[in-house]
Amino acid sequence: KEAYRETLRNFRTGKIDILVGTQMIAKGLHFPNVTLVGIINADLALHLPDFRAGERTFQLLTQVAGRAGRGETPGEVFVQTYTPFSPSIQFARHHDFAGYFQQELEFRERCDFPPFKHAVLITVRSAHEGRAKLSAETLVRRLKESFGAEFILGDATPAPLEKLQGQFRFHILIRGEAIMRLSRLVRETLDKLPFPEDVTVTIDVDPYQLL
Repeated sequence: KEAYRETLRNFRTGKIDILVGTQMIAKGLHFPNVTLVGIINADLALHLPDFRAGERTFQLLTQVAGRAGRGETPGEVFVQTYTPFSPSIQFARHHDFAGYFQQELEFRERCDFPPFKHAVLITVRSAHEGRAKLSAETLVRRLKESFGAEFILGDATPAPLEKLQGQFRFHILIRGEAIMRLSRLVRETLDKLPFPEDVTVTIDVDPYQLL
């Protein structure tokens, strides 16, 4: 931490002219002498299988761009992207917060994502890939028997971060409006299933991310 603070002090006083960093330098820093900001691979997060990927990209771009031109001299921002016409990048380019908010709401309503539907993410994990996969698929079959048309039940799929800390991970995503009934049905189904001892199941209601 001290090395990080020293680097920022040197940059603030002009001992360092160029600062290279990750998202750590995207927000909360005020350097009036910064007039140029470059963002590399700005659309990297857009390709993650997460319905909030666009929101996070828009947020990050606007935060990083806000580091330039905070003093009397106007600033410039250069963005490297392979998807320049993505709504997240175009709305960030024009600093159009209201426009992005409106299109994001329309997207989520079409796809039945929060805030229009609740989301429940079930993660099944085990050190043995086959057991995790079989347990997740069995859970999906049992949930289908309990659910009506009011809920949207996804298949058991490998998590984007398929293996984490030695554990293979499979996701099941469920969407619906009646969150109390949905939670109860999920819990009742889990209570009836005899999972192997090395299989762990976690439930995240309205998850912040789907990784």
